[in-house]
Amino acid sequence: MSFGSMVDETCGLVPKLAPDFAKTLVNRAWRDVRRQCLWSFLLFDANWTSPAIVNAGTVTVTQGQNTVTFNAAASAAINAVAFSPPSQIIQRQFRVGIGTVYNIWGLDATNPSAVVLTLDRIYQEPSGTNVPYSISQCYYPSPMLDFWQWLSIRDIINYNELATNKTRAWLDFQDPQRSLFFIPTHVVPYQVDQNPASLTPGYLMHELWGPPQYVLTYQLYGLRKGVDLVNASDTLPTQVGEDCVMELVKGKAYEWAEANKQDSRMTGSDFRFLITGAKAEYRRLFREYRMQDRAAVDNYSRRLRRGWSYNTLNGWYNSAASVAGSPLPW
Repeated sequence: MSFGSMVDETCGLVPKLAPDFAKTLVNRAWRDVRRQCLWSFLLFDANWTSPAIVNAGTVTVTQGQNTVTFNAAASAAINAVAFSPPSQIIQRQFRVGIGTVYNIWGLDATNPSAVVLTLDRIYQEPSGTNVPYSISQCYYPSPMLDFWQWLSIRDIINYNELATNKTRAWLDFQDPQRSLFFIPTHVVPYQVDQNPASLTPGYLMHELWGPPQYVLTYQLYGLRKGVDLVNASDTLPTQVGEDCVMELVKGKAYEWAEANKQDSRMTGSDFRFLITGAKAEYRRLFREYRMQDRAAVDNYSRRLRRGWSYNTLNGWYNSAASVAGSPLPW
């Protein structure tokens, strides 16, 4: 059944239920179904790739301004990667020494020998001419706007599973200057992408620590929240039947009708029994569809959730790749 058909059926449940409100009820019910358990259609695979550091040449910075200007050598290095994979320059971060990490929000390459980058805020450190700098990517956007949470993030090359259970406060305590550079071991939430020129506006960003300085790809597994139905032709995933969602919609529509019984067309009606019946039928159908989908979900999540303590609490060695790791103090 399509979204349009579900809306039509909802409008026919009670008198004077507006089509726009029926759309709202259908999507409210659909969101409830998505939130109530882990469904296989909410699982995702994705990737991040960290770009190589850019630090050729020098930069001129002025305290109190939000733009920085690069010399010819630095400008050539920036222009070479500005719009190239794995990420555009406006998705990366700029800093001088161990100073503040600034997000890059704009690029002006009108003069290819004197590229100007716009930062996300005013440069606060002392002014300087022809000083060393670095451009790398510390913050990575979620794979999709409706991202929910991680199941696993893996550095396949270094046989490393990154921890995702730490907070920003913990990271600020461990490395307040973000000066520990090594094979990344943790991913922590950062903030919503606020760059007006970004390709991912509104996406939750994540900080990868220790900051990677070279090209490395990460395998991402996680959960998404799912999206609402929009077009009349939109349909539900095959894992959830429309009969299940519609029983929940009926309960919500009958609740609205019970609250608006003063309308002459519904005077004398008692929708309470219909509400109870719809909710009971919804619970039955929900259990059935959940049982049918559970095998796929359990196989996916159990296969991934093997934990990351094997390479953090204990030392480890991979003879095939000649890669070793020692226990970390956290």
